[in-house]
Amino acid sequence: MKSHFVYLLHLIALPLLAQDGSSFIKQGNEYYKEGKMEEAVKAYDKAMDGPQKYTALMNKGNALYRLKKQDEAIKTYAQVATSRQTSDELRAGAYYNTGVVYSNQNKLEASIEAYKNALRFNSNDTKARENLQKALLERKKQSGGGQDKKEDENRKPDKSRLNQHQAQNQLNKLENKEKNTQQRISEDKSQYGTSNGKDW
Repeated sequence: MKSHFVYLLHLIALPLLAQDGSSFIKQGNEYYKEGKMEEAVKAYDKAMDGPQKYTALMNKGNALYRLKKQDEAIKTYAQVATSRQTSDELRAGAYYNTGVVYSNQNKLEASIEAYKNALRFNSNDTKARENLQKALLERKKQSGGGQDKKEDENRKPDKSRLNQHQAQNQLNKLENKEKNTQQRISEDKSQYGTSNGKDW
């Protein structure tokens, strides 16, 4: 069962500025819009030496993602997300995009952590909040089991069996507790409400 999230990567457009790498980013963005991802990556690479390095990295990650190079995209986003030399907004965007990639790979734990990090840097990011909620709901569905057992067993055989076993134990304990409670109520009624002498 594959979940369907609404994912949009953050692409950053810049005005054309001379000599500082922005012209390469603008060129890369044009290639990106035209669907020429290989050319976009090359253009973003040319902006790595300038002050717009992290913007270029962010957009390069998006192009790599479109080229279905998810692992490379995640590594590229990580360079932005972990840098203290860039803005919180850009770092939040890098974490958000990382969450998108992990969600599309159905790596829920990693995506949840990435969305949380995005919100730490930008608490107003409604897309990150929505995707975090969707990922949490999907994790809850998967850990609840039952709907698509074979797929769950293929993904996490030990964990899903353990969860089912633990759930059955909890159910048995609750049933025994309920029987004991019903038995005590019956005994109390038969004694017409007199104390049974037990020290609770």
